[in-house]
Amino acid sequence: MKILLVTPFLNALLARILGFMALTSLILSTQVQAIDNWEYKLDLDYGMRSDQLNWNIAGTLAGTGPNVISELKWSNVGFHQTNLGFRFIGDDTWYLKGYTSQAWGYSGTSQDSDYNGDNRTLEYSRSTADSDRSSAEDFSIALGQQIRIDNRFGITPLVGYSSHRQNFTMTNGQQTVCASGSPNSCSSGIGPIAGLNSSFKTHWRGPWLGLDFRAATAKRWTTYAEFEYHYSYYDAEANWNLRSDLKHPVSQAQTARGRGTHMGVGLSYALTTPNSFFNVGFKQSRYSTRAGTHNFYLANGTVASQRLNNVDWTSSMITIGITSQY
Repeated sequence: MKILLVTPFLNALLARILGFMALTSLILSTQVQAIDNWEYKLDLDYGMRSDQLNWNIAGTLAGTGPNVISELKWSNVGFHQTNLGFRFIGDDTWYLKGYTSQAWGYSGTSQDSDYNGDNRTLEYSRSTADSDRSSAEDFSIALGQQIRIDNRFGITPLVGYSSHRQNFTMTNGQQTVCASGSPNSCSSGIGPIAGLNSSFKTHWRGPWLGLDFRAATAKRWTTYAEFEYHYSYYDAEANWNLRSDLKHPVSQAQTARGRGTHMGVGLSYALTTPNSFFNVGFKQSRYSTRAGTHNFYLANGTVASQRLNNVDWTSSMITIGITSQY
């Protein structure tokens, strides 16, 4: 990780922690006086994360001309991720949790394909690029009430809100397919794409419902799982730096509504150090949209709109971390 990234990350982290505190006070202001005993848990995790993103658009708003005219895919975009989370538990019943995270890309590729025919036929252009300069950030907060089955098992229904942003990059491009066709043709030729430094920024946000499950499965071991269903508002902006016919820094934009799921499982081990735990886990999120709108912001000041057929995003991560209890 570059040293230059540390200060912006700490500033962003501090701002989010302060936001957490303010939101926590607001949510629990009507409950605090009724709660006699608070338990505080702070989580610090490191994760190896892999993301996939793909979207495609039609030639017109009606979804024709052809039904898929362009498709972009980002594959195996690897991130190093740090995560700071908290859990506040009042009287073994009220349950408030949240987290904020930052991720820095180190690997990944993208592919951009264009077609003249329906159903991805008559491909006239294809290019690939590196995506190892990508980044991501996430935020989530939720409130619920624990249901204790006995001293070993607990289930917590939750209602929450989350925000997920990605900045997928494209550098070191290579044109691999370049053919003549009708109505569109490729004229750049096969080979390196000089000066490519494009980006595609996404934002998924909205409310969610979920369940947390925890079980003391052995003397020092706890098994945990989390399941969430998300309703999501999606938007995105692209900056295609080599397109002189489009505006910059916002060349294109997308809007749509979608849904998503999140699941996580893991184990927590109570260390000999009092109130300290070592955690290992796996998490996966899957989001998709319905049809939406894709806008081109042309250099002459006009806007051209086409149908956004769908967007799919998957993120998987293996984590290790520590928990401190107060």
